[in-house]
This record gives sequence, structure tokens and C-alpha cells, in this order.
Amino acid sequence: MSVLVVRALGMVTVQDLGRPGRMHEGLAPGGALVPELLVAANRAAGNADGAAALEVLGHLVVRAERELTMAIDEHARVLHPGDELTIASGARRVAYLAVRGGIDAPVILGGRGAQLSAGLGSLVRAGDRIDVGATPRARHGDTGARAADAAFFEGDRIRILPGPDVAAFTEGALDVLCGAPFEISATSDRVGTRLAGPTIPRRAEWVERSRPMVRGAIEVPRDGQPIVLGPEHPTTGGYPVIAVVAQADLGRLFARRPGASVTFFAAD
Repeated sequence: MSVLVVRALGMVTVQDLGRPGRMHEGLAPGGALVPELLVAANRAAGNADGAAALEVLGHLVVRAERELTMAIDEHARVLHPGDELTIASGARRVAYLAVRGGIDAPVILGGRGAQLSAGLGSLVRAGDRIDVGATPRARHGDTGARAADAAFFEGDRIRILPGPDVAAFTEGALDVLCGAPFEISATSDRVGTRLAGPTIPRRAEWVERSRPMVRGAIEVPRDGQPIVLGPEHPTTGGYPVIAVVAQADLGRLFARRPGASVTFFAAD
């Protein structure tokens, strides 16, 4: 054991870069809500990009039980036995705590991260002791993932591409989606980020049908308020998909805290 959890408020879980390639088994890829921040923390800690770390949507206090290098997002420091470190999601919806050596959680179906919607892993709670792996040789960029920098989070404009169910909406629905800001709802979670704003008009005669889903799909329920699917999205869904968020902008969207606004625009 290397790290004692002193306090954990909100949703704190172990996350890595997910379990791709298991959608046919009913398991979404999962992984970090904002992979760019996970990669930045791992690189600062001296880990490989995909090493498991703690994802904090809330507030966390940990105590080192031996000398450790820890990093919050891209900022690293050395902790000595008994030193405590506080991590809070703060100005962003989520923060990551990486420890040199990576979190030594069990590997299940090819990943260490928790996917609570699938019954994999659990919440991190006060009193838990976290194992840390042996110090690895850092392999920056070994996953092809990018690391966040300050410029990554600038602006609230999010690119989208038209989805497969445009016919489910009345004429001009995409203009409504792109015409005014939407607010991130406090009811958002890792399954989906709920948005509050103008009502997206659906056709009354549209018959909902099951279809495969992907991270970043913008579903529109009957109330007309969109939901952007997150890393623990269902593998299939019935709400029509009006658009899909551009992959390069997903991290910026998911990093925005409840109450913040986003504005969508069509990708070139």
C-alpha cells in the first residue's frame, strides 16, 4: 500500500484510457472523461500515457505512505511519508491525480478503470488504501493520445457533425442546436452530459428505434433537451441522434463544469 485516501467527496474512481473493442460484448470503451488531462498528469508523473490514475469529480485528500511523485493534471511534486495532497475539480469539471508507477488496480477485460454502469470497479472512498505499481519507464505518446495544455481549454465553441437521424427533427433543428448557448446541467455524469437550452424540435411521427451509440453522440429525448454521450454510454439507444461532437473537442466539452455554457457550430 502506498496512498491512503483521507477524504473523498463526489465521484472519485480509478481511470485509464479505457477498454476499446468490446462494444459487440455490450461494453462501452469507458476510460477517462477527459483523456487529455489524464495523459498530461501521467506525463508529469513520469508514467506511460495510459497508466491508471484517480479521476476526481469532486474533492479528494490523499496521504503518502512512502515517498512518491504525484501529479495533478500537468503539475508534479514529490510527497514524503505523511504528506497530504488535496485535489478538487475546481474550475474544471474533473481533475486527475497520477502517481509515478500508476495505480495498481486489477486488470479486468483489458483495463484497470472503473465502469460503474457495467459493474466494473467501485467508487474510491475515505479509508481506502491505493496500491501503486513499480516505477515504469515513461513512454510519452505511446497511445497516440494528446496531452492538454492551457490553450486546449480556451473558448466554449464546440464543433459538431450532422448525425444519422436528422430526419427525426423538424426543418431548422440543427440551426436551433447551433443558434444559442447550452448550459451544462448538474445532473450530468459519466454516462451522459445533459444540456439545458433551447428545445430541439422533433417530428411527432418519428418512431424511436434501437441503434448503436458512440461517445460524443448528441441524443435528443422527447423533452428536446440534448444529452452528449460520455465514456460509459449505453452501447445502443433509442433517442434520435441529431449530431456528433467532433472527437478533438470532446475533452473540452466534458471538462466544462456544471453551469458553464457551450456553443455548437458545424465543423468544416
